[in-house]
Amino acid sequence: MSLSASIGNRPQDRFTTAQVNYLAETDIRPEVWNEDFSRNILPLVPIEVRIEDGGAASETPTLDHEGFVLQHHQTTVTNLTDNVDASELYRNELRDLLRAMTGADHVDMATNTVVRRARPPGEANHDSGLPVPFIHCDCSEAGVWHMLEWAYPKAPNRKIARVTVFNIWRLLSPGPTNLPLAVCDARSVAPGDVVPGDSRFMTSGISFESGFVRANANHRWFYFPNMGADEVLVFKQYDSDRRFALQCPHTAFEDRSCLPDSVPRVSIEARSACYWFAD
Repeated sequence: MSLSASIGNRPQDRFTTAQVNYLAETDIRPEVWNEDFSRNILPLVPIEVRIEDGGAASETPTLDHEGFVLQHHQTTVTNLTDNVDASELYRNELRDLLRAMTGADHVDMATNTVVRRARPPGEANHDSGLPVPFIHCDCSEAGVWHMLEWAYPKAPNRKIARVTVFNIWRLLSPGPTNLPLAVCDARSVAPGDVVPGDSRFMTSGISFESGFVRANANHRWFYFPNMGADEVLVFKQYDSDRRFALQCPHTAFEDRSCLPDSVPRVSIEARSACYWFAD
C-alpha cells in the first residue's frame, strides 16, 4: 500500500497527485477489523489520482451537492485528545453547529469521538486510532440503521421524513500535515463503485455493514491542506433524500509535498445524525 504525492508546480495548479488505496477486484466480501488492520480481508490496489485543493476551488463545495464543506468553528474545548469530559462538551458544540448548518429538527451525536494519531516508522500500528489508509464509507445504505442503533442515542419517536449522517473532522496538530484526509465528490461516485463489506469492532463485538470503493476514473478528489484549528471538514455519510448527495468516500493519504519536518498528524472526528420530522 505505497503512498506518494507531488504538488502542482504552477501557481494556478492548486492540487496534489497521490496514490490512494482502492478496493481491488475480488469475489471476497471485504472485512475490516478496526482495532487491528492486520486482520483485514481487504485486497487493495494503489492508484494515482489528482486531489484538488478544496480551499481554492472555483465553486465552494456544499453538503447538498458535493457532500462536504469546510466550516469555520472555533471550539472552546481544550485537551480533546484524552479527556472524556472534554469530548462530551465538544460533541455538544458540534450538535449546535450541525443544527445551525442544516436546519434539522433534531441532531444527535454518536456516543464517542475518535482521535487518530500518525505513528513514526517502527512503532506498533495495530490501533483503532490510526489514520485509515484505504478508501471507505463509514456505513452502507443497508448498514446505516444498525450503526445508528449501536452508536447513537435512540432515534426520536416521531415520524421521520429525512435522516442524514455526517462526519466532522478537525486537525489538532499544526498543519499542513503530511497525512491529510481526502474526500470524494459524491456526484462523481457511481452506485456500483461502492461495495458492501463488514466493519468489525473487537472490543465491543459489534459489526455493521460499511462500504469499500472500487476505482473509477470519474472520481473527483479534494483535500484542504491549509486547514486551521478553527475549522472543521464536514462530510456526508448517508442521506435518505435522494435529491441530495448520498455519501463521500474518504481516505488518509501521504502528501509528500509537505516539509519533511511537518508535525505528525493528530486529528479528531465525531459523527452526527440529523433528523427532519414529517409530523
